[in-house]
Amino acid sequence: MLWIIPAVLNSTVGLCFTLLAASLGEAISEKSGVYNLGLEGYMLFGAFFGYYGSLISGNVWVGVLFAMMAGLLLSLIHAFISITLNMNQIISGLALWFLGMGVTSYLSRIVGTASVDSFAKLDLGPLSDIPLFGEMLFHHNIMVYIGFALVAVFSLLDRKTPYGLINRATGDNPLAVNMVGIGVKRIRYISVLICGVMSGLAGSYLSLGILGSFSENMTAGKGFIALCVVILGKWDPKKVMLGALLFTMCDAAQMRIQATGAASLYPFLIMSPYVITLLVMLIPTRKNAPPLTLGLSYREDED
Repeated sequence: MLWIIPAVLNSTVGLCFTLLAASLGEAISEKSGVYNLGLEGYMLFGAFFGYYGSLISGNVWVGVLFAMMAGLLLSLIHAFISITLNMNQIISGLALWFLGMGVTSYLSRIVGTASVDSFAKLDLGPLSDIPLFGEMLFHHNIMVYIGFALVAVFSLLDRKTPYGLINRATGDNPLAVNMVGIGVKRIRYISVLICGVMSGLAGSYLSLGILGSFSENMTAGKGFIALCVVILGKWDPKKVMLGALLFTMCDAAQMRIQATGAASLYPFLIMSPYVITLLVMLIPTRKNAPPLTLGLSYREDED
């Protein structure tokens, strides 16, 4: 079975973008105090409208733009309900999950399942021929490298910019933020919209980076796994990346093992990535507490 290890590692790097992008966006939103249980719906919107945009334009980057705007739209609805109207964030998220699932399933039956162009793998010449590591590191499409670059961008955004500092403070002590004249709701809106854009982008990778088509509920629970990855990564972009890689590696391993003909183990292989992720979350570590006001509404006019 050792022969499948290089293939699993290669697949891990190539497939992790979806989970990584969604988790980075969710971490930013949660740090502001807003929980997005509808992440799965955002990603489904991104997957469908990314596919549809590419289908009608013939350009994969137009599809990506459609996906980001679709995720932005759903996150704007969530922001309005949970931040402006101060409604329950969990209920709003669940409603958007069902909305995303229902709308994309309906529209996909109207549009059909024609194939579209997907991102081509980059030709990095002799780098991809390096033994063991060449294919794993240098034989992927551009979105894979954008994903890892986003980890650096979000790390800088979180730790080295005024927005990052204010965003963290908003999640921990919104009253203090409001007392220095900064609008808590404005900061939360920005963070939720960033989450929506990133989740739409994450969904687009499923239809444009992997399959070249759209199928109903193709996210297969990855939105909920992203919520776990954020907790596993302790809301830190670098650790979130490691969590995304861990789950993707487990998923890639079960797919490769299935390909060897282990049909009798099929049910166990399918659930193994989820079980392993759950077990890792149960391992005792130094705790990094979530934002103190995560999931709680804030009324600026009642201070």
